[in-house]
Amino acid sequence: MRVLALILLLPLFEIFTFVQVGGKIGGLWTILLTLATAFFGVFLVKTQGLRTVNNVREQVQSGQMPGQAVASGVMLFVSGALLIVPGFLSDSLGLLLLLPFVRSAIAGSLIQGFVQKRANAGGFQQGPANTSQNSRNTIEGEYRREDD
Repeated sequence: MRVLALILLLPLFEIFTFVQVGGKIGGLWTILLTLATAFFGVFLVKTQGLRTVNNVREQVQSGQMPGQAVASGVMLFVSGALLIVPGFLSDSLGLLLLLPFVRSAIAGSLIQGFVQKRANAGGFQQGPANTSQNSRNTIEGEYRREDD
């Protein structure tokens, strides 16, 4: 219900902001500023998106789980979508998501929430694996088929 209210109210706030900014700086400057933020956002999303892809690739090659980098990439996509949509509020949110420390903080909290949700649902254990328990389930040895 809150998402629906946000979807309905956001365009009204954007129109109100356009009218207010247009009244202060003029209609042409308002349109130029909106276009400039869109082009600037597309450029930043492209460069930071490539950096994120490289981080994911490096983490996968080193055997690490790239959860933080993937979450950051998703937020870059959302940021790009917000910057392309005309409006000062959406541009502000999009530019805020482009800041690396903001993305890191949000990605960390999203990953932590996901891990806690999965741990509570019994999906996997949080923290280091219990090696003594896991070693009981592992049988080492050789095998050979007798029927060949």
